[in-house]
Amino acid sequence: MQANIRSVTVQGRAQDRDTGLDHVHRFEVETDTGHRYVVTCEGPPVGPPSDWKVTSADDGRLVGSVRLLGAGLPGATNYRYKKAGAFFAGGKQFDLWNAVQSLLQ
Repeated sequence: MQANIRSVTVQGRAQDRDTGLDHVHRFEVETDTGHRYVVTCEGPPVGPPSDWKVTSADDGRLVGSVRLLGAGLPGATNYRYKKAGAFFAGGKQFDLWNAVQSLLQ
């Protein structure tokens, strides 16, 4: 079952839902089920393609990845997410927050 994000922190500071995370190199996520994750951009987090790795904060296990694909519909950005070990991508979202949330338990 997919969990909802309860909180996001960047360098120890809480972020609200409207925060644009696509320019952040590293942030931490806690879910409503109490699981914690670390999201790290592999390379500079500016422009497509940018790739984020989502790992469990508890054991360092890779949970999945998110890739910024670029502009989609006018005013929207496309992110493709994929669970670790999956053969095909899991789907697309229009912001990084939702793409990361799609990977969480």
